[in-house]
Amino acid sequence: MEVIFSILVALFGIGFGIFMALQPEDAIALHDRGRYTQTEPTEKYIKLTRLEGIGLSVICAVLLVVLLFAPK
Repeated sequence: MEVIFSILVALFGIGFGIFMALQPEDAIALHDRGRYTQTEPTEKYIKLTRLEGIGLSVICAVLLVVLLFAPK
């Protein structure tokens, strides 16, 4: 049961990471929606969000491979 849950979390992480990498403005809007000051994100912040999305996807993909192919 724990392995199935971990696999689902890894798949969710991969999907959200891809979303962050492909649409960083929307990911930033999700993060900032509770703040009172709405400002346009800078190019540096957009690039950082893309890198975070790529990193999250890679880490979750590695976790998924480890969970699926680890010896039992």
